[in-house]
Amino acid sequence: MRVRLSFAAVFIGFFMAAPAQAVDSVSRNPATGDDAAVGVLVMAHGGTPRWNQTVEATVKESGVSHPIQIAFGMGMHGNEVELLQKAVSDLEAQGVSRIVVVPLLVSSASEVMRQYAYLLGLEEHGPWEDHAKAVTVRVPVVMARPLDDDPAMATVLLARAQEVSKDPSAETVVLIAHGPNTEEDNRRWIAAMEKLAAYVRQEGRFKAVVPATMRDDADKPILDAAIAGMRTAVEKADQEGTAIVIPMLIANGGVDEKILPRLEGLNFVYQPKALLPHPELSAWIRRRVNEAIAGGDGAPLAQAPAVSAGDSAQGR
Repeated sequence: MRVRLSFAAVFIGFFMAAPAQAVDSVSRNPATGDDAAVGVLVMAHGGTPRWNQTVEATVKESGVSHPIQIAFGMGMHGNEVELLQKAVSDLEAQGVSRIVVVPLLVSSASEVMRQYAYLLGLEEHGPWEDHAKAVTVRVPVVMARPLDDDPAMATVLLARAQEVSKDPSAETVVLIAHGPNTEEDNRRWIAAMEKLAAYVRQEGRFKAVVPATMRDDADKPILDAAIAGMRTAVEKADQEGTAIVIPMLIANGGVDEKILPRLEGLNFVYQPKALLPHPELSAWIRRRVNEAIAGGDGAPLAQAPAVSAGDSAQGR
């Protein structure tokens, strides 16, 4: 296998930062003119210590000036729900009057996103509601949008491609994302990736940019077909010039470690960096929070009212 790694991209910072600390802040609501304490909850898939530390450092670098907590997990196990409940309760204990949720996810077309919405009372049902029940939230919740085809994503992907590029006009970039389980979600995922791919191709002047999803959690026939599609895309790119493979994944130390084994025997240049860390995505978190507070473009995706102190969000 001839896999070339760009040595300029091999170094990936090992973040040892502590979890982002809550900072007291009061924010004015532009819609009402009322001063209201806003809490921020960043939700992310979670992974190895390295993966989690990268997210923690990114949240810290976002400069969000509100009380902030991070909840890791897909929300399908009891211990993950307990951690989410603790994060929500910690924000409420600081006196916030509403919570802005920033899902640090590549795509909104996923079971994880729908489970997050269910756990916070934004949806009546969730894909894993039989295994993990909704938490109790006593203040209104606003869910911002995930990354999807946000300009920040396009900027980071372009940067990752250019870091390993030598002759763009002869190079085809293959973007590889985790991907969802269902066909409908995959169509939506690919549609957003195609918009990002068009930007990267045009701005980077690449021969082509092709999206692919691994669908790592899907049933074996779906997974096998997805891997075959990835390999076909890379083989075709190599036959027509140079193939560059970019992991369109939140952080290193997770599913990115499956990419090279699944492309074994093929010729391509590999960009080892995931999306994080990058200042554009730190800024994206801050922007999503501000959009949600203002009710402007990009947020909110959904809103939930508060429940009384004696009620349980599990019944909503």
